[in-house]
Amino acid sequence: MSNNFFTDELPPELVVLLASSLSPASLNALALTCRRLHSILQPELDARLTSEVGKELLLEAANSGKTDTVAKLLAHPFLVKPNAGFQYEEKTPLHAAAYTKNTEAVALLLDAGADIHAIWDQDEYQPLHLAVMADHLPTVKLLLDRGSQINSNAGCDGASFCPLHLACESRSIEIVSLLLERGANTELEGHHGTALAFALRSRRLDVMELLLKNGAKAEVNTPLNGGWMCGGPPAPYSANLLYIALGLTHPSSEYSPKPPPAEGRPERMAYLMAYGADREETMKTVTEFQTKLAEAAEMTEEALLELVQSRFNEAQSIMPSVVGDVVRA
Repeated sequence: MSNNFFTDELPPELVVLLASSLSPASLNALALTCRRLHSILQPELDARLTSEVGKELLLEAANSGKTDTVAKLLAHPFLVKPNAGFQYEEKTPLHAAAYTKNTEAVALLLDAGADIHAIWDQDEYQPLHLAVMADHLPTVKLLLDRGSQINSNAGCDGASFCPLHLACESRSIEIVSLLLERGANTELEGHHGTALAFALRSRRLDVMELLLKNGAKAEVNTPLNGGWMCGGPPAPYSANLLYIALGLTHPSSEYSPKPPPAEGRPERMAYLMAYGADREETMKTVTEFQTKLAEAAEMTEEALLELVQSRFNEAQSIMPSVVGDVVRA
């Protein structure tokens, strides 16, 4: 018996019999292995391709990056509808293709009528959110070109983050730049504040600089522990961005946020101060909660205030070399 007995010599009726126990996805994969099996198994596959099976195959193909299979299922004679059978908050093939960075499949699905604003999961992800999360500029650009809502909100309450917030947490400053060029709103607020707050928390100085140069406000009040409805960390609950950049230890609890690493802190503070962050507002928060802040830092209140002053002085001293001249409208 040759090594290719199954593909080259096994009688067609036995091939069909052996394949009858396979799932539609496995049957389709087997049919694609060689021309002989394709000609034998295609009628069996066609007979099984109900709308429900077509839905499953299309989603599986989009999930696994099988662009040729996506194209085949969307075309004649199958004409699988990319939205058919998918319920609200159910993952669609377009979500899958966007998240797996398959720009070609995204284009095919959109050409076939896929809903570009489809919602997936309780976090209400749209395809654009997933493409941004995947850090894939070509797919983000395509979705924007095709009409994705650039400021669309997602998250468990529908207002936790927008594409720009996600981009500010990612590795791709190119996506941040593209979103800004296309008119993304820098002042939309999510659970962690504006886009600048997301960039600050992610310690992305390059993104902070880009946002500030594109008009993002440096002086905004932002949640310190976003997302908590009750039972979260103790006060302070909100402060300006400069307070966050200051990097003080939060009053202690099981869920208290950790201060950002010291590396890059003076530069982040310098940028915020250069673009108008209010040092006095920061000090109001420090003064109001200085007893708890000192306890959390395991130092006296006097030592805490000296620490704060030294960090301000350090940021001020490097501002000319780090930020240069800033012209604000």
